[in-house]
Amino acid sequence: MEFDYRVTGVGWARARIRDDRSDATVTASYLDDALGDLLEAVGVLLEGDDEARCSWTEEPGEFRWVFHRAGPDVGLRVLRFPDMYSEEPDGSGAVVFETHQPLRDVALAITTGAQAVLDEHGEDGYLERWSSTPSRPRVSQRSARG
Repeated sequence: MEFDYRVTGVGWARARIRDDRSDATVTASYLDDALGDLLEAVGVLLEGDDEARCSWTEEPGEFRWVFHRAGPDVGLRVLRFPDMYSEEPDGSGAVVFETHQPLRDVALAITTGAQAVLDEHGEDGYLERWSSTPSRPRVSQRSARG
């Protein structure tokens, strides 16, 4: 599995996620801490929880990342909703990416993608590119490494 995350402008990001069967590009706006929330969801799984989720807000719209752990593996579905902060059930979302992989591989792909952002921009550079508003994302060197 591969995960590539890019800040595309102040407050906007695009991620590409793919495995050997599918490929998707998802976007996020500064309204949430997209990368930090994704890393937190992965951390919850690594700590032993069976389910984790996060949402990436667009303007308008939402991508919901839903993880279900089964032993050493995890199923990931990325769902698209037309409205921001949707309260619709998962089944109402359009599936844009779906995979079932060893949790270790998913965690490694996502943390490697996050680390590449920090390596390229540094924490301050990332924060500057991500948002010029006072409520900045919480991504740090520690959280990106998992």
